[in-house]
Amino acid sequence: MKETAAKFCEFDQFLAHYEPLTPYGRAEKLRGTFYSSAKELETLYDLTDGFAAFAKNKTRADKLAWHLKNIPALPADGPSSGPAGLFLVHRFLSNFKAAARLLPAPLAKKTGFHWTCSDLLSILDKGAQSGAFHIADAFSPALARVRRAIAETDRHLAGLRAERLAGIRKCSGLDFGDLDFLVIAEDRARQLCESGHVFTEPYDAGRVVTKPIMTPAWLELSGERERLRAEEGRAEALACAELWAAVTGERAALEACEKAVELCDRAFSRARMAKGLSLSRPELKSAGAPIAVKGARFLPLERTLGEYGLPYTPLDFTFGKRLSVIHGSNMGGKTVVLKTVTLLQLAAQSGFFVPAKKYSAPVFSGLAAVWGDPDDKAEGLSAFGLEMEAFNRAWAAADRPLLLVMDEFARTTNAAEASALISGVLEEAVSNRNVRLMLATHFRAPLPREAAALRMLGFDPASFRRHYKGKTAAGLREKLKTINRFMRYGLAADKGAAGPADALSIAAILGVPARIIKAAERSMEENNARD
Repeated sequence: MKETAAKFCEFDQFLAHYEPLTPYGRAEKLRGTFYSSAKELETLYDLTDGFAAFAKNKTRADKLAWHLKNIPALPADGPSSGPAGLFLVHRFLSNFKAAARLLPAPLAKKTGFHWTCSDLLSILDKGAQSGAFHIADAFSPALARVRRAIAETDRHLAGLRAERLAGIRKCSGLDFGDLDFLVIAEDRARQLCESGHVFTEPYDAGRVVTKPIMTPAWLELSGERERLRAEEGRAEALACAELWAAVTGERAALEACEKAVELCDRAFSRARMAKGLSLSRPELKSAGAPIAVKGARFLPLERTLGEYGLPYTPLDFTFGKRLSVIHGSNMGGKTVVLKTVTLLQLAAQSGFFVPAKKYSAPVFSGLAAVWGDPDDKAEGLSAFGLEMEAFNRAWAAADRPLLLVMDEFARTTNAAEASALISGVLEEAVSNRNVRLMLATHFRAPLPREAAALRMLGFDPASFRRHYKGKTAAGLREKLKTINRFMRYGLAADKGAAGPADALSIAAILGVPARIIKAAERSMEENNARD
C-alpha cells in the first residue's frame, strides 16, 4: 500500500533528487524498497553517515563519483555476449579496483567493497588498449601465429596489386592509386576492356564503373588470405571461450562486487542528496512511541512558495497519541501536515535521511493513504464508492503495524453521514492496536479518549481585519501572498471550541464578489441565532 502514500505525498518529487551513479543503484531506485526492519534501516543510515564524512574530502569524493559513473552492468547473457561482454567485464573491474583504493577501510568493510579479482583483471588487461578491449595476440599463441601469417599475406598482396596497377597505368593511362574502381566514359572503357586489363559495370547514362583485373597469383593469394581469416575467427572464438571460462570461474567474486557497488552507490548518492537538501538522520523508536517532528519541510510546497516569493513555515509537533484527528481552516495546512508526515515516514523507511531538523517515529510494516485521488477509477463506482474502496484496500493491511493517513475522509457525502463514518473508523481503530491513524477532516464527530483532537491555528483574524478593506488582491500570486501573510500554519491541541471559520475570508481574498460574502455572513449569523 505504500504506492498510495507515495502518490499522496508526491514522493516522486523527493526521489527526483536521488541520482545513483551506477546501473545497480538505478535499478534499486526503481524497485523502491520499503524496509520494515529497524536494524536494516540503521545499517543504511550508518552507511549514509559514513559516506557523508567521506565526501568532505571533495577530491576523493569526485574521483569515487567518476569511477562509479563508469562502472557498467555486467552482461547478463555471459559468454554469448562475446568480446563485447568481456569489454564490459574489464571496464567493471578496472573501475571497481580504482574505487576500492579510494574508500577508507571502515566503509570498504561495511559495503563489502574489497578487491579480490586481481588475477582475472591481469588476464583481461592483455586485451586492453586505449580504453577499448579486443581479443589480443597475447591470449593465444595460435591466434598470434595466424595473425602474423595474415599480415605477411597482406604485404605480399599489396606488392602484387601495386605491380599489376602499375602495368595497367602504363598500358592504359588509368591510375587507380588506392582506389578499388574508377568511373569513366563508356566509349573509352570499351577499348580498355578489349585489352584484358579491366572490366566494367553500368553506372549511369554514358559512364561505367571500371575495376582492375588482378593476376592469377594475386587471386590465389587472396583465397589463401580468406582461409587464414577463417582460421583467425576460430582462434579468436577459442580464446574468447577460454577468457569467459576464467570470468565464469570468478562468478561468486563478481556477484559480491556487484552487491558492493549497489550498496556503495546507494549510500554515497544518499549522502550527497542529504547534503544538497539539508536532510537529517531519522530516529527510529519502539512501537507505540510518539511521532515527533521538528523543522519539517514538505519539499514540493517549499519549492512552490519559493517561486512565489512566499515564506515557508516548517512543521513542529509531537503526535503523542496513536490516533490523531486534525481540524482547521480551508487552505490552513491540514493536508500539508499529513503530506509532510507521510513523506518523512516513507523517506525514512526507504532508507533516506529526511527533510526535517529532527524526526523520530516507530517503524511500521505498512504505510497507506486514503484521499481523493483523482486518478483512482473503477467501473461503476461513484467518487464516494471509490473512496470507500480505497479505504477497504488500506484497512486490509491493518493486520500488521500500519500508519494510515486519511485526508478529508467521506468528503463526498453529507456532513451527518460523514461524521458517522469517521466515528466508526475511529472506534474500529481504537480496538485495532496495529493502526496508527492520522485523519484530517472538516467534519466534527465525537472522539474517543484514545484520540488526540488537533487543529490548525488558521487565520489571524484581527490582523486580517486591520489590513483588509474590501479590496481584492489582483492576480493569483498576490492573493496567495495575502492568504499566506495572515494564515498561521502551526498545529495545536483542539480544546473543543468550534475553531476558526475562515472560508469566507479566504473566498473574499480569492475574489468572490463582496455581495455574496455579505449574504453568506448574514446566513451564518441567522443559523447561529437559531442554534
